[in-house]
Amino acid sequence: MHVDQDVVVVGAGPTGLSAAVALRAKGRNVIIVDSGEGPGEGSRALVVHPGTLAVLERMGCSDAILAECAPIWGMTIRTRHAVLVRSATRGTTATFAFSAGLPQTRTEAILRARAEEVGVRFVTGRAADATTDESAATALLADGTHVQGRYLVAADGMHSTVREAVGIAYPDTGAQRSDDENMILADVAASGPIDVDHITAISGNAGLLVLIPLPGGLVRMVASLRPGEAAASVADLQRLLDDRGPLDGPQPGRIAIERLTWSSKFHFRHHLAATFRQGRVLLAGDAGHVHSPAGGQGMNLGIRDAFFAAETLDAALDAESSGLSPDRFLDAYAANRRDAATRVIAETNRLNRILFTPPALRPVRNAVLRVAAHTALPRTMALGLSGVLDTGPGIGRAPAPIPSR
Repeated sequence: MHVDQDVVVVGAGPTGLSAAVALRAKGRNVIIVDSGEGPGEGSRALVVHPGTLAVLERMGCSDAILAECAPIWGMTIRTRHAVLVRSATRGTTATFAFSAGLPQTRTEAILRARAEEVGVRFVTGRAADATTDESAATALLADGTHVQGRYLVAADGMHSTVREAVGIAYPDTGAQRSDDENMILADVAASGPIDVDHITAISGNAGLLVLIPLPGGLVRMVASLRPGEAAASVADLQRLLDDRGPLDGPQPGRIAIERLTWSSKFHFRHHLAATFRQGRVLLAGDAGHVHSPAGGQGMNLGIRDAFFAAETLDAALDAESSGLSPDRFLDAYAANRRDAATRVIAETNRLNRILFTPPALRPVRNAVLRVAAHTALPRTMALGLSGVLDTGPGIGRAPAPIPSR
């Protein structure tokens, strides 16, 4: 099978699907190389921020997400006994006043349905190699199939075959000491004094606990684990809640887990690609950057990468059709998306320093945050996490060709 397309997208997760949908919205022929593995059993990413909702709206996907989601109006950082600071999404954008709490599996399903609706083609296979030259980019699949396009978007994750094949370095950016902690993710049905409107991060002596509201009355628990600490059962998770959950509020009481629907352990990873472009290949999503999940930035940044990659390739294809070089568009994308990833990594590192403050320094941190709560910090936090400041490389349509004399 030999396929000629405007763009080949390798990877059928949220990033790859977003790139394909955005390209089809511009009338481009696009094919996705789908490994066929499908979404994972669980869902690490589960918040779609306002800036990402804005680009999904332009792809025709935001209404379906908003119909299913749990609205999240901001983030609260607190101790067990008191709120320290609370950010609010309201006012960060005129269009979307809240983030959408929705498991990644559902976001991915909505994007896939939209891709099929707008005529994206899929080929099932695992990319084993990739090449780029002056006229095309090609993905070689494990079964020997060549899938060729004028450009290629590598959206095949942290262990990207395409990135490695075209020789882009992917160095570790250096984890913070606190990022070495083991973490547990768990989706639970629970009752009790849960703030269903905000992400709640509780940082105390027993460790970190984050509670994120989900649709259907579920709550995502994220917790740091001490060496040898178990978190495999409802009893283990209940102990974490009892040891770390809030003790104040209008309805004080015990948060009780009724059932566990999914759980997984993970370690933080920190990588940033040396460049987001090699020839006719652009990187997007985890193929270009992986970092702490603090603030729920990973999938959001990947979707925005994909949208701006589509804008870039549309302009590049127009430029080539006009006999012009596409390099300035491609280089602008590469610089902008690496800068965006660098900013997100810095933001997540700052948030981690707050959440994982050593015990001896927590009284100072708490006092500083209580004062900062009455400054511009809450709005600055909200803007940083919302994604509305990520405006992309500012690529418009390719300029008209210079008329011949």
